[in-house]
Amino acid sequence: MENYLISGLAHIGVFTTDAKKCAQFYEKHLGFRPYYSYEANGLHLEFVECGRCIIEFVENEGCGHTGTVDHIALEVQGIEALVEKLKSEGITFETEEITKMPDFYPNGVKNIFFRGPAGERIELFDYSR
Repeated sequence: MENYLISGLAHIGVFTTDAKKCAQFYEKHLGFRPYYSYEANGLHLEFVECGRCIIEFVENEGCGHTGTVDHIALEVQGIEALVEKLKSEGITFETEEITKMPDFYPNGVKNIFFRGPAGERIELFDYSR
């Protein structure tokens, strides 16, 4: 038996030029809550949480990016209502309509993408029918 356990995803790190602005965007528009902040020696980190999902926004003066995240998928229920709310707040989506994929995953999904303030792609992902 191994002496370790991977129990889940700890957090997702996203590089940005303005960590506070990104955290405030997720709080205002997506219902995330502040989780933790850290600042020292040109490094500024802002963590936000929603349920078991934690996103870390990394602002680091003079440090190049070391990786890429294609998108952050947020599990939602009631995607239609959330999309309408975000549109009313000025959020622009990549497509006009929510994509419905009845044969994707065991019970089908609905999704739609938009961009956050750091240019990150955010996917709203609804398992409900």
